[in-house]
Formats: sequence, structure tokens, C-alpha cells
Amino acid sequence: MNTDRNDSGHDDNDFLSGALRGAADTMPGGEVDDLHVSFGVVRDRVRRRRVAKIGGLTGASLALVGVLAFGATQTPLLDREPVLPGQSESASASSSPSGAATQTPEPGPTGPPATSVIQDRYQPSWIRDLEAGLECGMAVADLETTATGWSAASAGDIYARTFDLDGTPSTSWGMSALVSGSEGTLDASPVLVWSQDGVVVDLGPNVFEGSVQSAPLLSSETGDVSEAQGGAFTTCAPTDGDAGQIFQTPLPEGDYEVHVVAFPQVASGQWATAVSAPVSVRLDADGAHTATGTRGDDATIEPPEPAEGELSRFVLDRSTDRVTAELTQRGYVTTGTPSVTAECESSDPTDTVRYELATSSGEDLRSGEVPCDGSPFQSEPVVGGGEEAVDIRLTDVPDGVARFWAVLAPGDSARGDVAGECSARSLDMEYDPANAPTEAAGAAAQAIVDAARACDSERLIQLATDDGTELMFSVETPEQVFGLPENDALPYETIVRLLVGTTGAADGGDPGNETITWPRVATEEFRDSDEAWAEVVESGLLTQAEAEAQRADETFGYTGMTLAIDRAGTWRYYSPASP
Repeated sequence: MNTDRNDSGHDDNDFLSGALRGAADTMPGGEVDDLHVSFGVVRDRVRRRRVAKIGGLTGASLALVGVLAFGATQTPLLDREPVLPGQSESASASSSPSGAATQTPEPGPTGPPATSVIQDRYQPSWIRDLEAGLECGMAVADLETTATGWSAASAGDIYARTFDLDGTPSTSWGMSALVSGSEGTLDASPVLVWSQDGVVVDLGPNVFEGSVQSAPLLSSETGDVSEAQGGAFTTCAPTDGDAGQIFQTPLPEGDYEVHVVAFPQVASGQWATAVSAPVSVRLDADGAHTATGTRGDDATIEPPEPAEGELSRFVLDRSTDRVTAELTQRGYVTTGTPSVTAECESSDPTDTVRYELATSSGEDLRSGEVPCDGSPFQSEPVVGGGEEAVDIRLTDVPDGVARFWAVLAPGDSARGDVAGECSARSLDMEYDPANAPTEAAGAAAQAIVDAARACDSERLIQLATDDGTELMFSVETPEQVFGLPENDALPYETIVRLLVGTTGAADGGDPGNETITWPRVATEEFRDSDEAWAEVVESGLLTQAEAEAQRADETFGYTGMTLAIDRAGTWRYYSPASP
């Protein structure tokens, strides 16, 4: 492939840059200088936010300023006659990524061809550094797998990933992908490469600044599935300069072919490509859609309107001949324990959709299955997440599914009712007073568990106040620890898991009125007990990885929360374990 530039390339660049600036000035959201937002940078900021906070860094909150909204269109930048997109003789039909036969799409929206906004033979700096032989305007026939033993395939419908954290939505595209190879490594997420009329019009975002996404957002395949990433703005229409480019030009509405392209490193310093078969995608004012055929004209379920406190939602609509799928993230998990509410309809009511919740840094929070019989679904409370956006990932979507929606929100806020909710509300854990060493200690533990499970802050505060309970090493009051809404430590749920899910053991105190500490792994006697460590994992206080890491630390051992009641029934303390 010839990558030489002609002598007039500089003049063409100046003309295109000026045209782009003029067009950007007419867009909603302000001047072109106000639009300098990179979706790759935004995702990387979200992914790294937790790490930055741990490192003690300070700074302003994530702001997405002046970004075009999801589905925006662009006026033609070059003087060409409008043509009907997607009518190239080189366009090939593709099978549905979810396995259904692809129907012949109806005529697409009219408008300028995608080639009217791209700079022919342009290479974003990261593509140029790969030396993989890709450039804007190349023939799609030259887009081939060059990595021996590697393959790539789409594994789900295209979806929009929209951040709406400050009222200014910003959108990128994603598609679940299966990438495998026998030699070399894959150190970055695959990308979505767009073509029209046999010409490549977008090479995807710079994925080498982030990390490989190991789980899909929407898939009906099994295996090693990752997320192929695409920007809502083409990388083939540079606005200014070269290195560190920011792009603001969306592809025009029309019909496209999209390839999943991965970049395995097959030898030291050598990058190659693994290219999937094309997938038919339509861009219109409502977003990007794969064509999979009607799945259910009589689908009736509708997602609720966003409620205050909503964190994430995933909406999938296959009830028309064009699939619409979108993940929208509106907030971070900071306090309380949110839960998932969902509904699903399928031509086979025995179908289920499997989902996973995971943070942008890869922490898995919860998984489950939603029945597709149209009945309401609500998960157990979701614990963890820190201050990160949370993905709702659909890891298995049966072909018959017509509509699906899922919302992650605190308590019952998806239904508009957040009163009285706390992290222990839905815990199916009952305390047995017979497990206590004395009747008085058992009665005290029962009262504490009952108050926590009922989310009764007044009762819990009263119990701690009456007993003079030491809380958090005496640095916080009962009102601060047990007030609602909860703090990040989730004391209501933690107390229940401690007293119901673990065993207490004597740990100091006056002779005849010894102090009983939960969990027993926090005591010297049981710090090396396999059974005691298994308890804190089975009770949900720690993950297996966390337990193994704490046990390996011979100085500190268990560092989670502890609760102590003496034999006389006095609640002595609720604090982190001390070495």
C-alpha cells in the first residue's frame, strides 16, 4: 500500500483544518476550542480515578465539556454531491453478530458520503507508530489479517457507551469481540474500523493508552470475550496538528461496514493485525444499529425514567429491524448499596439474560440472571465499587430476546422509593442466639442484628449509646457511624455478616466476663485457622483474594471490621482489627 503524500498535501491540510474549524463553530456546545475532549482520555480518566485518589492526588472532578451529544450529525466539509450511502458494489452482506440471519436493510438516510469528511492517506500518530500498514482512505479489501495464527470476530450487537456525569453526554461505540491467537501477545483492546463504499473512513481510537477490556458489555457468545472500542468521532478527520490529536468530526448518517481489528504483537517490536468479517451498521440520529431482524413486534416492557441517584443503565431493543443498545453511566458508587432492577422479554419466556457488574478498573461486583418472561427483577444489594463508574455487562443474550433493560441505583430509587433503605435490608441472614457463649451475649447480638436488618438507625444508635460502645477507635459517634444514608463502610451489612456469618471467640476482658470478638480470625488463637479464614470469605466480608493477601501479611493478619460483646451482654466495640 502506497503511503507517500503528494506535494499539495500541506495545502489540503490547511484547507481541511479551516473547514473543520468553521463547521465546528456551528455545532451546539460552543467554539471548536471548547470541544477538545478525547473519548480515549475520558475513559482512561475514569479507569484511573481510583488509583489517583489512593496516591493522594487532588484535582477537579471529571468534566466532559463541549462534547457533541450521542447521534449528532455533521454537515459536509467538502463540496460533493450527496449520494445514498451504503450502495457500493463492494459492500458485502454479513451475518448477525448474535447468530440470526441478517435481513436486507431498508434504504438508509441520505446525506454526504463518509469520504467527504476524511483526509485521504492520513495516519493517526498511534497507527503510524504501529507500522501496521493502515491508513485513512485505504481500500477495505486491503484490510486483512497479517498475524499468523490469530483471528478476530464480532460477538454481539454494537452498543453506545454514554457518560452523562455532569449533564453533558459524551458517547463512544463498543462491540463484544472474540480475539484469539497461537503466538505473541495482545496488550490492548481491539478497535472498530469503519468503512463505506469500499473505503476505510475511521481507524478507531488510541487503545494503547488504556488496558485490554476482559469482559463484554453485550454478547451472545462464550469464550475469551473483550470489548472492541470505537470513538463517536472519526480519527480520519484531524482538526489541527498531528501528535496528540483530538478529533471532533462525527461520521455522517448512513450505512457502514464495521470490522473488529486487534493488534497482537507477534514478535519483538513487530505489530500485526487480526481482522474480523464485516458487520453491517447504520448510523442515524438515534445512534448506531446492527441489522438483525425483528425479534418481537409485540414487546411491551419499557425502562423507567431516570430517577435521582441512578448510577448506570443498559437498554437493549431488538423489537425492530435495527438493534439499539446503550449503556449510560450517570454517577459513581460512593455511598450505600445499590441494587439492579431489570425486565426482559423474549419469544421464549424461559430465556434468561446473564449480567455482570464491574468497575472501570476491573473489580467484579455482582452477577446474576434476569428471567425473560416480562416479570420485574431486583438483585441483592451490590457491595463495593469505590468512587468508580460501573458497567452493566450482558454476558449472554439469547437470540429470542426482544427487549431488555437494567438499572443500577441506590435502594429502590429505580422505582422512585429510597426511604428506609440500607445495605442490610435484603440480606437473607438470620441470627441464632444459641451460637453465643451466654444468654446475655446472645440477646445483645440478636438486638444488634435485628436493628441492622430493619435499617433502624434510631435503635442501633441507642444500643451503641447505652452500652458506651467504642466505635472506630472512639473517633466517631454512634450518629456518625449508623446514620442513614450509610457511609462507604456499610456498617449495617457488615454488622450482620459479622454476627451471623462468623464465629466469635474469647479475646481478653475481665476474668469471668471475657470479651467475645467476631470474627474469631481476628484473635491470636485463630489467626492461622483455615476454618476461621474460610468464614470471613463465605460470610461475604472478604473476597478470597483479599483473605489470601491479609493472611500472607504476618504482621497484621486480618484487618477487616470486628465486633465485640462481653459475656454480660455489653456491646464493647465495633472497629477495624488492630495488630
